[in-house]
Amino acid sequence: MRYVRKITPDQVEYLREVSRRSRNYRERERAKAILLSFKGYNVTTLSDIFEVSRATITNWLDAWETRGMKGLKDLPKQSHNVPLRKISSTTLQTKELMYH
Repeated sequence: MRYVRKITPDQVEYLREVSRRSRNYRERERAKAILLSFKGYNVTTLSDIFEVSRATITNWLDAWETRGMKGLKDLPKQSHNVPLRKISSTTLQTKELMYH
């Protein structure tokens, strides 16, 4: 079974504050999940409580254990910019003729 096992009293207090006061809903949910895991709730139960997948709960717990308090925050989104191919004007004209 997967649980958060070691949390200092200061971290417990921090997680309680975040779970009550953070403006970010996802941070509040993550903080609550970590506290419940520390109390002995398993991943399956947490996924039912928070209505997310078991993989999501595992990711939250992993983020806490690897990044600590910073693990509650969202990681920056990766860009999905795809470089555009150069298309010649003759290709565009051919396609326009096909659809008109």
